[in-house]
Amino acid sequence: MRIPYGFHLTSTGAFEITENEAEVVQMIFDYYLAGASLGKVVDMLYAKQISSPTGKAKWTRAAIDHLLSNSKYIAIVGLESYMSVQFEKSARCNIDYDKAGTPRKETRYVSPTMPQM
Repeated sequence: MRIPYGFHLTSTGAFEITENEAEVVQMIFDYYLAGASLGKVVDMLYAKQISSPTGKAKWTRAAIDHLLSNSKYIAIVGLESYMSVQFEKSARCNIDYDKAGTPRKETRYVSPTMPQM
């Protein structure tokens, strides 16, 4: 099991918040809610020289996306901020779901060279 960024494991086996990393998590949530894309959040962290959880100089967009989706961060950012991010993420998504719950893009592109049935 990987320990989420912003937490450390105590001797009793419980998660405890790491303050300096928790500030970074809060900053990520705030920046995303202010309208920044995943790429802009990555750029902001790189500009502030905040290394990724793996120790690399630059975070990945996937790492930011997973962090924003992880419910363990409710303990750091609060339920209202966490839920606001989830709503914002779904609003920014260009994937629609049909009646069966299958994801599909909202706009369908048709090649002019293919015969229509």
